[in-house]
Parts: sequence; C-alpha cells; structure tokens
Amino acid sequence: MVRAEIVEIPVADLVQAAAFYSAVFDVDLVIETIGGLTMAFFPDEPGATGGAVALCAGDGYRPSGLGVRTFLRIDDVDAVLARALEAGAQLVAEPVEMPGWGRFAEFSDPEGTVVGIVQLEQPAA
Repeated sequence: MVRAEIVEIPVADLVQAAAFYSAVFDVDLVIETIGGLTMAFFPDEPGATGGAVALCAGDGYRPSGLGVRTFLRIDDVDAVLARALEAGAQLVAEPVEMPGWGRFAEFSDPEGTVVGIVQLEQPAA
C-alpha cells in the first residue's frame, strides 16, 4: 500500500499564503520552524486519516502549477471553492461528480500552485 504521509505545498510568502489557506479551509494554521525550514501546518483532527499538510517556504520550494498535484479531502467542495475564489484563487477545474466516489475541483492559489479538493461520498447507512 502506498499513501501520502506528508504533503508540502510550496509557497514564496509564507505569511500571505497562510492567510489565504486559512481563509479557504476555515482553519488556523500553526507556523513553526523545523530544522531551519519555516512551515505552516494545517491542524490535525483527532481520529482523522491521511497525512499531514503544510505550507513550506525556503530553498527548494517554488510555487508552480506544474508537477505533482495535491488533492485535499474536505467536507464541502462548493463552500471551499467559493472561499478560494473569494480569497483570490483562479478556477482550474469546475466541480465534477464521480459516481460511487465523490466530487472534486481544482483551483490555483495566488502564487500559481494548483490544489485539488475532494469531497468523498458518504457510505450508505
């Protein structure tokens, strides 16, 4: 099995990017310096599955719409996408329904990095 354990989203201006992502995902990011690298971590929720997500600024981190795309699991594609666009993101892919799986959409942040959002279907009760 292969799963992402840590997702690092490259940013040029950590403070500005943290404000953007905080508004988009309605969370308080925690800025820390670890081993000389300054990062802004998304909060962990007890019992949540999946890897850690952090914004990273520094040597070797360049925001870009090219390369690997990160898709973050969220509860409501429409609400998150609306906040992203309101905060200055550009729409990359409209929400798409994938029957039996869920919905996803993509936006580019103000620095040009493309981020996907995924809302999984709820299992039948």
